[in-house]
Order: sequence, then C-alpha cells, then structure tokens
Amino acid sequence: MKNLGLFLIIILPFFCFGQVNESFLDGNFINNPFWSGTTANFIVNSSLQLQSNAGSTSTSFLFTASEAFVDAEWECWVKINYTTSSSNYSSIYIVSDRNDISEGCNGYYVQIGGTNDEVSLFVQEGTKKTKIIDGADKRTDGNPVELRIKVTRDTDGNMKLYSKLSTELDFLLEGTVQNNIVQESKYFGLLFSNTSTTGSAYYFDDISVTGNKATDYEAPQWTGLEILPPDKLKLDFSEKMDFSNFALSVDKEIGSPTSQNVSDDNMSVILVFNHEFEKGKAYNIEVSGLKDLAGNILLETLRSIGIVEVTEYGDLIINEIMFENPLNSLEYLEIYNTSDKVLDVSGLIFTTRKTDGSLNTGNKIPLETLLFPHQYIAVCENVDSVRNYHQVPAESNIISTSWSTLNNESATVVLCNAGKDTIFDELMYNVKWHNVLVKNQKGVALEKINPLLPTQSAESWHSAASEVNYGTPGYKNSQFRELNSEINTEKNVWIDPEAFSPDNDGTNDICFIHYSTDSPGYVANLLILTPNGNKVYTLVTNGLLSTEGFFTWNGITDSGKNVNVGIYVLYFEMFNPSTGERKQIKLPIVISSI
Repeated sequence: MKNLGLFLIIILPFFCFGQVNESFLDGNFINNPFWSGTTANFIVNSSLQLQSNAGSTSTSFLFTASEAFVDAEWECWVKINYTTSSSNYSSIYIVSDRNDISEGCNGYYVQIGGTNDEVSLFVQEGTKKTKIIDGADKRTDGNPVELRIKVTRDTDGNMKLYSKLSTELDFLLEGTVQNNIVQESKYFGLLFSNTSTTGSAYYFDDISVTGNKATDYEAPQWTGLEILPPDKLKLDFSEKMDFSNFALSVDKEIGSPTSQNVSDDNMSVILVFNHEFEKGKAYNIEVSGLKDLAGNILLETLRSIGIVEVTEYGDLIINEIMFENPLNSLEYLEIYNTSDKVLDVSGLIFTTRKTDGSLNTGNKIPLETLLFPHQYIAVCENVDSVRNYHQVPAESNIISTSWSTLNNESATVVLCNAGKDTIFDELMYNVKWHNVLVKNQKGVALEKINPLLPTQSAESWHSAASEVNYGTPGYKNSQFRELNSEINTEKNVWIDPEAFSPDNDGTNDICFIHYSTDSPGYVANLLILTPNGNKVYTLVTNGLLSTEGFFTWNGITDSGKNVNVGIYVLYFEMFNPSTGERKQIKLPIVISSI
C-alpha cells in the first residue's frame, strides 16, 4: 500500500492538473498538502495512515484544496474497525465548495456505511443531502471493513462509483448517474461519524485526485459594499477578481479613489478618497473594468451606499398594505423612512399580533438592505409578480422575503427589531377603511395619505387608486397629499381643493379641511350640508382642536354611500369653553365628476 502511495507521489505531478496525492509519508497532515478542519480529532499513526482520534461522540472532518472536477478521478483507501451503522460511518467528499462543512456545503460525497451498510454517492446542497447512487446493501457489513473507493466524472457530468474490498481483485461498479447540480470544486475532504466507543476506529490512506478544473462561465457577484469612515470604501466579490483595469467613481463630489488595496485572496478591495463621506447622504457607486480570473465580466456596475445611523422610534412607518392579494399577484407591505438618515433595516421583522397580544414569528427583511432618507421599500414573497401586476416605475423599491398570509378582514401588523423588544410602528387595519366606491376590496391596497399622519387612524388611509391597478408598492402613494398648506391669515378655515372628485382615480379624491385658531382650547363640530341645509355627513362632533390642523372628507354620506356630483356646504362651528367665543363658518365644497 505504501509503495503505491510513494509511486503516485513521484509520477502524478507530471501528468495531472496539480491535484491531491496524499499517503501521509511525511508523518503529518500539515504540509504537502495542508489539511484543515477538526484537526484535534485526527492523527497520523505509526503505520503512516491518517487515523481518527476522537475522545467522545463526534462528526469530524479534514479538507484540503482540490479543484478537480472535469474528466476527474478520485481514489481513497478506507478502513473501519467497527460495524457500520447510522452513527458509525465515514464519508469521502470528492467535491466541496467549503472546507468547513459545519453549516453545510455544495458538493458530492461517498458514504461508507450507514443504516444499510452500503457504499453510496450523495449530492449535497447546503444542508440538504440526496442519494444519487444507491450502492449494494450489506456491502460494508463486516468488522473490520477495509476497501478502496473510486469515483469518476466526465465532461458531461456522468459519474461512476466503484468499491473494492480487501479480499477482491477488481473494483465493483456500485452505480452510475448523470448529475450537474454542483458546478465546480474547491476542496476534497474526509469525514467520520463516531460514537463514544469508536473514536479511533477510522483510517484513511493512499488518496489520489486527478482531473481538470471546471470551466468558469459564471459572472462574478458583487457581494458587499461598505463605507469605512471617514474616507474609505470596501468592496467584496464572490470569487477572485482581476483588478488590472478596475475603475470606480462616486457622485456628490467624492470622485475617484486616490489609492486601492487589494486583499491577498483577490476577493475584496479597499479604496481611499480625497473627500470624506457624510451622514444622511446616499452615494451612487459606479464601477467598470472588473472581471474574474476566467475573464467573466461583473454584470452589476451600479450600487448605492451611505453611512448607516441608528434606527430610532419614528424613523420607520408602515405606509401601504395589500392584505388581500389580487388574483394574479401577491400581498405586500410597504415601509417608509421618515428620517434624514441612512438606515440598515436588515433583520428587522414584520409580523402580526396573536389574539392574546403576543407576536407571531414573523418574517425577516434580508441582509444588506439599506433604506435611504425618505425612501420607500415594499416587501413581498415574489418581486416580479408584484412589479408586473402593478406596472410600477423602474425606481420602485421592492424586495422578496418570506411571507405569512394576512387576514382579509382585519389584523394588527407590527414592524419591530429582531429581538421583538422594540416596535417601530404598528397598524390594526380594517377592510371597512376602504372607499365606498370599492365594491370588491380584493386586490386593493390601503395607502397612507401622507406618511407623517398617525398610523392607527382610519382617517390617515385611503384605497389605492384604480389608475395604478390599486397599488403603488415601493414608491409614492397614489393618494399622497402634502400636509403643509400655507396658513391663511385672513381665514380660520379653508378648503383644499375647493372642488374634488372622490372617484378613487388618484386625482383629488380627498378634500382637506384646514383650520387655524387664535388660541388653544377650541372645540369643533363639522357638518356637510346640502345647499338647502339638509345634513349629508357628520364629520366631527365636539372635537378638541389644535392651534392648527386639518380634517379630511372623502365624499361619503352618513349612510356610507358616495355623494352625488354637485355643490355642498361645509358648516364649521368652533367654540371656546374658556372664553365663550363662538365662530360659525360656512364654505362651499364642490363635488366634481373630473
């Protein structure tokens, strides 16, 4: 066995792609090649074999660099001094994208042993493991088990699994399969699973890996962008990059970097600028000339970034909600940044309250999600579905998340931090808040008239306009109205607009009734009357006024119907109990059809 290992070490470098040839003849697994993993649970024994050395129940592994993938062959000698089972087995990771598989990997591995005492091939996607070659049962039903493993893979992904027991002269074909789920390899690995009594029962030796690296046709990914105050940017990528023709520029007078420092692994770069980044600003980053070492060009060339500040109460509000999805689209929730800060909303949770007041599990906003000053973001289960249905503008900000179906009648939606001990906003919506013109509320979103209005008030909300297919996810609401009306010093009450059309088309659907008082403490009664004095709608009864503010009327009557086109009268009565002063004001309101 050792003579074979020595022979392979001598001749393989001359005809293989520089892969793995390991027989532990140097007495360690530190050099030529270097192995990493749960190293404390392995030794090289006196026979110059890699042996398990676990003091307690464990799943232990070692990995070394290996890119063999195309026209490749993997061989390894394995011995287990115990009867294999679901708790006692070993695995040969012929392909892996990680050298630490504690939290999963993408790759292929051969399992020796297990419940059926077999030699089988698996594909692993993250933590999901799927058997793709089911070897002969009872193949490893012995004590000890000693065999050689061989796997081959051609350019089309056809794989063959072989095994040869120590008593056999030739390899046995366990099975064949074509599988291309995994596209490349970075590491080769060894693993054993032991119980408390089998910590030293596993042996590995005479490892030979030959083959070619997978051809890289995939474009690299821009995985990270970070400001390092006061004057640096850090960019991260999914693989080694060629920075020889790299150029970058930043708007708002930051310009191009004065120097750059590429990381040792060529997967990140830190850039230094002459100007400092400022809080509250969104900077647009444009890159060019970037490609990976295989020549694949970076497709994403534009990103935005800012100096992230602490999110405080009042910075984030719920601004729109689609709680009963249309037939061909999905539910969504829209959040708005009311502040002048760049906020990192990654990991925040949107959820609902249970009947006992506690919070459900909810859904997390994805990592690396920034919300710039006065920007909207809509969250839903599938961006394309929502974007296409509502035909939103290109600048709309919509992201995909996990989702929990909302109640079609009423529920309490909560936006909170990951620990659920800080609530940023809360909305108990009701289907009855929809405009009376909306006969079928399915597929109609409720929008805030202005983000600064109180969330928990029916008067702050209105059905989204028909002109936008009843929803504006990720951008300004169709029913948005400015609150800052210039105070009329000559009048205590004024109307904006004086003529409105409550037809839910998104244009002048709501009438704002503004007021200004000369002292605090006024109480008001507001009525909508016909020209001959008949009451149409009671807007406010004994309402305590601020020194200035407004009320809204959406054209409904006391019976819940929409008023007819015509001229109506606003009767606005103000009474100050402290001074006895009373003011009665009548103003015309025109209901228009356009």
